[in-house]
This record gives sequence, C-alpha cells and structure tokens, in this order.
Amino acid sequence: MVEISNPELVILSLVAEQPRHAYEIEQVIEERNIRYWTELGFSSIYRILTGLEESGWLRGQMQAPEGRGPARKVYSLTPAGKKGWQQAALDTLAKPDRKYSSFLLGLDNLGELPPEKVLSAVRIYLGDQQSTHKLLSQALDNHPLREDFYLNNFFDYLLKQLAAEIDWLQDFCKRLETHYQGMK
Repeated sequence: MVEISNPELVILSLVAEQPRHAYEIEQVIEERNIRYWTELGFSSIYRILTGLEESGWLRGQMQAPEGRGPARKVYSLTPAGKKGWQQAALDTLAKPDRKYSSFLLGLDNLGELPPEKVLSAVRIYLGDQQSTHKLLSQALDNHPLREDFYLNNFFDYLLKQLAAEIDWLQDFCKRLETHYQGMK
C-alpha cells in the first residue's frame, strides 16, 4: 500500500489527467465539487504541490505567460509519481477508508441528549444531505463531460450513497418521533 493523504491523491489525479498549474487545479476542484468528498483546502494546494515535487512525484516547470497573465509553474507526473499515484488510487478501490464519521459519534450519544434537540439536529442534517444531493445532481447535469462513463459512475456512486442516507434519515426521524412520543 502507498501511504499518501486524500488531498495528495486528489492533486496527483488532477495532474495525471493533464499537466496543470496551481490555479487551474483550484478551478477544477471548484468545478467538480471535490471539496464535498475530500478535505482539501485552497491554501493547501501550494503546500501539497511543493511536497509532491520535493518527494519526486511531480515535476514543476515554469511556463511563459499567455497574453498578459503571469508566468506559471506547471506540474506533471514523474514516472515515480505515476506509479505511486496509480497504486494509491488502486488501494482506495481495494480497501476504502472506513473511519467512523462524526455523525456516528452523535448517534452513540443519543440517550443522553435532549429529545427535541436531537430531532432538530437530525432534521438539519437531513436537509443538508437533500441539498447536497440536489447540488450534485445539478453539477452532473451541467457538467460538460456528463456522458463520460467514468464521471457517470463517480456521480452515480455519490448520488446513490446520498439517496440511501437520505432514506435512512427520513425513516430515523419517524422512529425518533415515535420513540420520543412514547416517552411522554
């Protein structure tokens, strides 16, 4: 297994698609809503690029400005970077990270929390997940590569996972209401 962080893998993946400069990486992250599913801050991009370059996985070359824009450092994968990126991506498919979410920590504390606040909090989370599902559906509908096989499978996974969670949350709200009414 190759040990790299999720943000490093995201950046390697974007550079594997085509050589990119930092600002272009940020634009693609925004266009694809990547921050929804991984912890990659804007301020981290330059630090991660520098680290990957120092590790020998990326090579940065200054590119002359186009028009009146500034010169930019464009990054591409080295042979070691390509090998490491591919192995790290395969590792995530073979053995996904199954760390518990903070939501599960909240569930673990249900018995000690005020019922009306629990129901309110879960409904807020449900609304957020419904909004996210709508946002991602629209992002796919408006994506210029929406007919791409790989992109469709990526969004299909996210949307179905969200739909299953929304369904569970709706059922959970009903169970909570019934349970709390039985406690009165």
